[in-house]
Amino acid sequence: MPARPADAGARRRAVSRPLPPLAWAALTLLAAVALGLRLHGAGARLGVALAVGLAVLALSRGSRGRPGATFAALAAAGYALGAAGGQAARTDCRALLPDGARVVVRGAFEARPAPGAAAPFRIEAIRPVAGPDLPGDAGEGAPAAPSPAAERPGSAAGWRDCTGTVRARPSDRKNASPPEAGRRVLGRGRWWAYPPESNWPRPPEFAGTLFLEELTNAAPGGAPRPDVLLRLRDGAQARLRRLLPERAALAEALILAQTGGLDPEVRRRFALSGLSHLLSISGQHVGLIAGTLLLLFRLARLAPRAADGAAAAAVTAYVLFLGAPHAAARAALLLLLALAGRLLQRPADPYALLAFAALPLLVQDPMAALDPGFQLSFAGVAGLIALRRRLLEPLRPKLGRWLADSIATSLAATLATAPIAALHFGTVAPVGIAANLLAIPLVAAAVPATALALGVSTVSWPVGQFLAGAADPLLAALDAVARAAAAVPGGHAYVPADQVGAWVLATVAAAGVAGWLARSAADGARIRHGVRQTVAAGVALALLLVWPVVASRAGGGALEIHVIDVGQGDAFAIRTPDRRWILVDAGPRTDRYDAGRARVIPYLLRRGVRRVDALILTHPDADHIGGAAAVLDAFDVCLVVDPGRAAGKPLYVELLTEAAAGGVQWRAARSGRELRAGDVVIHFLYPDGPSDSLDAPANANDLSAVFRLTYGGFAALFMGDAPAAVEDLLVRRHGDALRAQVLKVGHHGSQTSTSDSFLAAVDPEVALVSVGRRNRYGHPAPAVIRRLERHGVRILRTDLNGHIALRVQPDRRIEVETTR
Repeated sequence: MPARPADAGARRRAVSRPLPPLAWAALTLLAAVALGLRLHGAGARLGVALAVGLAVLALSRGSRGRPGATFAALAAAGYALGAAGGQAARTDCRALLPDGARVVVRGAFEARPAPGAAAPFRIEAIRPVAGPDLPGDAGEGAPAAPSPAAERPGSAAGWRDCTGTVRARPSDRKNASPPEAGRRVLGRGRWWAYPPESNWPRPPEFAGTLFLEELTNAAPGGAPRPDVLLRLRDGAQARLRRLLPERAALAEALILAQTGGLDPEVRRRFALSGLSHLLSISGQHVGLIAGTLLLLFRLARLAPRAADGAAAAAVTAYVLFLGAPHAAARAALLLLLALAGRLLQRPADPYALLAFAALPLLVQDPMAALDPGFQLSFAGVAGLIALRRRLLEPLRPKLGRWLADSIATSLAATLATAPIAALHFGTVAPVGIAANLLAIPLVAAAVPATALALGVSTVSWPVGQFLAGAADPLLAALDAVARAAAAVPGGHAYVPADQVGAWVLATVAAAGVAGWLARSAADGARIRHGVRQTVAAGVALALLLVWPVVASRAGGGALEIHVIDVGQGDAFAIRTPDRRWILVDAGPRTDRYDAGRARVIPYLLRRGVRRVDALILTHPDADHIGGAAAVLDAFDVCLVVDPGRAAGKPLYVELLTEAAAGGVQWRAARSGRELRAGDVVIHFLYPDGPSDSLDAPANANDLSAVFRLTYGGFAALFMGDAPAAVEDLLVRRHGDALRAQVLKVGHHGSQTSTSDSFLAAVDPEVALVSVGRRNRYGHPAPAVIRRLERHGVRILRTDLNGHIALRVQPDRRIEVETTR
């Protein structure tokens, strides 16, 4: 019998039910915690005092029948909680360790490190070692060796009470077995601090990386015993690496929540295919474990209540065994609440369950509010609750139940999490909606198969190996799906940071219009439900179409030169006063690090870049062009300029192939040629010769493109990696015409460049040096630094100053901003 309109309206009301008070309470607490985390200093302390006073006042007056007072007290408590958590994170001993400090640490790895990768390391105590990077040094040379008494774990000599987890990377010595998780060790190494990227507090465990040069077993006396859970986790990792030698890293991510061993390329393709959520233990994984256990318990003829209780206990133990990451903890709490509701025969509102799971996590760790995993986990579940049924109704009659449910589930989760993914990672992957249809069934089979092989191997190794043979092709198929989906043209997109704000604004506007039309319809206006939805969607679409035009007109009026901290390499971004972007080089690329993806693209996306008008590659060395392929993939690049000489380097050949496939225009950099972008003119000064020449010098630095940028009366000279011979040639040819307020120092400050005669001709005010911290080349050379200082030049270095931004006003006034 066809449904009557009243029935359809009842279904719509059921789908769009109002949020329960507990959900509003969780949202209030989350917003207040975030505000408290953002503010710090004297203002935060005053705010905490006011918040506590308001909470006490609200509670003392009673909250029965006064929801406003209750929510005010909750907001005040949340603000105080966030402010305290933010202050604790900013003043944590790990966040205050000086960059480059040489230290001795005592502690244990929380997971077994993969070769060449970092892993979480729990510090029990730390002791600075006298050396050139710490105050009070006696001079250069190797750190003073500590006395045996000072290194004894039971001794307090020199040890500081600094505890907590950090990322630590053991040395890459050949034939060295990886350190075991849970085994207490004494390590000596150097601390590399990460500069803060924003004013938000950062979890202290990500304040830097500890590079351990030496590791020895710590004496057992006088300190905590090894953690049993860590030892069990280490045993599981070791078994997985023996059972699945080629897929161990993927298996560890799916079963043990350990992603440190994943190859960067695997991470990249899972991210670009929209499948990265599968690499973290979340609701799906916990649900698979719980479902498998319930099935086994039922087959064992366990009573339903006993089966539910046993499954709940097993899932709790599993999540604790993993270290209780936020997504897994959320999933476990939801499962426990759902099982409790079933046992008590009291079904609860799904939003209330979600809120009840969020509240204890926020109270226990206010910094969770800033964690991408926490945000994505709860947003995904909220999206399923809010959107899945709405999407399922029109799809089910056309596609059938299974396919419609799969598409609706994937689409609902993707829509809810896309803004958060774009905000944190700068990408969205619509192809994930289709890729999940294949990947999720594979995970549903691979997780139980791998877990079963791991468990059985503890009893019978041959049987465990046999079962691992069934899990291996499932893991291989999952990786193949990610690889294929990542390669789909248009399957993923890079999103500027301001676009996320546009999405939020469009959503709020659409909701406001829909609500206003709904109230009008309730008051008697004849506005159909479909019309209301169409009008709301039209408002959102109009805002999204207009936003790029508005964003492109913001922030003009000055020339900007950005030195992106890419490590040992070069990457400069130039923003013209009429809002065009020119990129000069794109940083290095190695097997485990692509500066284009890791540094250049996120830096540009945070500044709203949508198109790169020109990409100038000074020469085909890997530390300059390594990240260029990623830039070509992320942005619409209009023009590539490079010296245009034959170079048989694989990265250069790959880059030319990608540029040709994308139809990018190419131009050779030659002396006498110009590149204009409004009032900004780039004059190429070197190399010489015809653009169709195939002759190439043995050293690529000898053909490095050199150009002088002018903007009104301002000039900046970019030297690439040009050596002193090229400098002398330019001085003879141009003389005082080389003068520039800003000099990009050649070859990262190598002693082969930046001669006295060259500095006398250029007469710069500011020198920019792009160089990696503690690089093995010794750049910049002390002699070069002394020459610059003798000429009275202000020196800005990425190894010391981080990202550097110069803002040049029309009157030639230069404003400098650095991240360190």
